[in-house]
Amino acid sequence: MSPARIARLARGFGGLVPRLLVVGLGLLSVALAVAQVGTGMGSSSLGKSSANGTPTASADIPSTVQGQVINASTGAPVPRALVRLNNRAVLTDHDGKFRFDQNTEAAANVLVTKPGYAASTEVQEAGNVFLQGAQLGVPLELRLYPEALLTGTVLAPDGTPIPRISVSAMRSFFDDTGHRWVPVGQEQTDSHGNFRLPVPAGDYRVETRYTPMDRTTGEAVLPVSAPGGNSSSTSDSAIHLHSGEEQHFELRPAVTPTHTVTIMTPSSGGRDFVRISARSSTGSTLQVNPMGGGGGETRVQLPQGTYTLMARKNNPDNPEEAETTVTVPDHDISGVVLQFAPIPSIPVEEITDSSATSDNGNPPTVQQLGLMLQGEQMDPDRGDSAVRSVTRKDQSVVFTAAPGTYRLQGRSTGAWYIKSATYGDSDLLKDDLVVVPGASGTPIRVVVSNVTGSLQGTVNLNGSPAACWVYLIPNSPNVQSVISLRSSTTGSYTSPHLPPGSYQVVAFERRHSANYRDPASLAPFSSHVHSVTVNAGDKPTLNLDAVPVAEVTP
Repeated sequence: MSPARIARLARGFGGLVPRLLVVGLGLLSVALAVAQVGTGMGSSSLGKSSANGTPTASADIPSTVQGQVINASTGAPVPRALVRLNNRAVLTDHDGKFRFDQNTEAAANVLVTKPGYAASTEVQEAGNVFLQGAQLGVPLELRLYPEALLTGTVLAPDGTPIPRISVSAMRSFFDDTGHRWVPVGQEQTDSHGNFRLPVPAGDYRVETRYTPMDRTTGEAVLPVSAPGGNSSSTSDSAIHLHSGEEQHFELRPAVTPTHTVTIMTPSSGGRDFVRISARSSTGSTLQVNPMGGGGGETRVQLPQGTYTLMARKNNPDNPEEAETTVTVPDHDISGVVLQFAPIPSIPVEEITDSSATSDNGNPPTVQQLGLMLQGEQMDPDRGDSAVRSVTRKDQSVVFTAAPGTYRLQGRSTGAWYIKSATYGDSDLLKDDLVVVPGASGTPIRVVVSNVTGSLQGTVNLNGSPAACWVYLIPNSPNVQSVISLRSSTTGSYTSPHLPPGSYQVVAFERRHSANYRDPASLAPFSSHVHSVTVNAGDKPTLNLDAVPVAEVTP
């Protein structure tokens, strides 16, 4: 291969590698953990370096790419796994080994798939790994993660199976912007009320939704979840599911007749609603389908009991909400009235810190700060509890947040970070934001600064520099619970504009989602955690030993 072609290949792979989607035969993308292993398979020549230490063209193209695929849970070899190297593919042998001879690739995407195995246990992790140069010239260890299983049966209170009930697996997920529940699987129960949900390892809730008129029972099936409790909560109560593990659940939702509730509104009728929901006295939320009856009437179907009805008008420029309490007896009722009021509109004002310098360009816009309010109640349709800011026609930025308690979250952008945020007398870096009825007008004031420090260093994996994920967890008040970045293929990392403060720092071979606000999340990896203080203008160096993927229990 000519040097010119090699250069073109290197440039072609120098950008962001697109995520691969492999479709066919039900194969699942599998995240790979690449490590140098002593498998006795031999090693390819890594070529020679030039006088200045820069690898030559021949060093970047090993003639053979080989390795082994193992089960990440057991360490056993995985036979008959399909390994792809760019456009070439081979199956592993009975020892899980694979080999590509006559390799001409200076860089490659490597992907392994096999039925019954999941992608990386991380929600954001792609199924392929991009390798180049000497990384391809050492024996590769590719790890496959057996699927976990959530199985169970949905039964009526009398033990009768309920078919055709939709069951969802909601995964607990943390990233730089906070916590949310992500749907990763859904299935209807079969004729015996059984369900089977293959999922990656992680923390889950299994839940059903409100079915106003079930075809089997002829009555309403109320929502139920496992673990028990309010399925709309963003608490950490979850099913802890390991790779290859199966957990079985028996869900027994309440089954009951429903009654028509006729609601009057001083408006043009039910078409003004995005939706109506009813929160029961037990805390569960029923998503009901309103039916317009004309003349300002709307009808919904609810079981007997006491509910808080909540409705919202579909008007992005002037959203309104209504809330009332209703008790449904054992018959249809009417005369329920929803009085709408504007949702509190909380403006956001940005102020540039007086100590900010003229370096690093202009301050960011409010929109670039990624501000959101994390609420206490999860939106069942979106899967999270975040209220996102809205930019009005006059370019002002506001939150339309219903009365409740929220936590402000945001992010740094470029050289700028959020130094402080206040709402009245509340310090939003420390305290929750409490929105009360009629709160419109009181602004959130955000102060941004570019007076920062920096942090740099090298990440080693098993004694060698490597591309890994670095997580910086602020010990002092911050709108971010964690700041994540990626080291280069030479192991070097830098955070050039880091807000002053103290941090705990840890590196992982693969992306690692966790609730970093909880100190217990780092306890299993305490030997890899370092503390560092960064003052304005400081440039400390902190070298890290990454947590190998083998030490993270799948």
